[in-house]
Amino acid sequence: MSTPPSAPTHAEIQSLLSTSAYDPAVIPRLESYVRAQLSTVASSLVASQSPARYSFEANRTLIKLYQFFPQLTAAAGGEGAGEGVTSLVGFLALLSWPETDFVALGCLIPERVQSVEPFATLVRCNELLESCRFSSFWPEFRKLGIPEYGAPEGQTSVSDDRRLLADAVNGSRASHQIRVSMIRMLAKTYKSAPLSYVLSALDLKDEASLSSFASKVMFMTSGKGGGCENEMPIVEKVEGGFVTFVSSVDNSKRVGSAFKEGVNYQAVAAMMCKSKLRSQ
Repeated sequence: MSTPPSAPTHAEIQSLLSTSAYDPAVIPRLESYVRAQLSTVASSLVASQSPARYSFEANRTLIKLYQFFPQLTAAAGGEGAGEGVTSLVGFLALLSWPETDFVALGCLIPERVQSVEPFATLVRCNELLESCRFSSFWPEFRKLGIPEYGAPEGQTSVSDDRRLLADAVNGSRASHQIRVSMIRMLAKTYKSAPLSYVLSALDLKDEASLSSFASKVMFMTSGKGGGCENEMPIVEKVEGGFVTFVSSVDNSKRVGSAFKEGVNYQAVAAMMCKSKLRSQ
């Protein structure tokens, strides 16, 4: 899927935000840019080469404009035009996890929008990511790849925006992006974890698929004495039914960092007694 010819570029959007961020006339341009971002996710185009890079600022501005001018999100084609694009914005924010873009946008989106599909499923997906229930995340995420999922009973047509969302979910890029964030989180939490657990969390079939995926996910490690950083695969080895992640300050025991109490109880009690006597 290619970026629509009429979609503005990232540079054009940045210029627009600096001059007309609160002008409702820019809503169509911002909506077009949201769709272009989804098209990039759904396509095989390298993200860095796309004229429509992810922009939280642009997407947040659009949601704010929906708040300020609700009359401009009137129903179109059986679905609220603003609500359909809002789901696209939510999906793009979800892909940025563990950044808090989705939570930040949630404060600006009405409950009535968040409670209907497909945004309701996006909310559930974000809750599962935030609580690191990765194996439960994937079945919910795949529901978004079904254009008809959650459609009102009797509705026979599916909007273009809903199909665009399904295309992005069913493409390989979105899953890969989330999977990379997940394995980074696992590597921060565990030095070693059962292979079965890691495969379930990442929704991968077997050891071979994990090894192939992990070999492309790099981790920056500090050199000796805190010197220059070295880049190496995030998984050190898979052996004996366990996955060993590369050592880091997050997953390794800190030497010499045991807590030492600086003030004992007797000293604190004495200070409290003196303070009480002075107040009398």
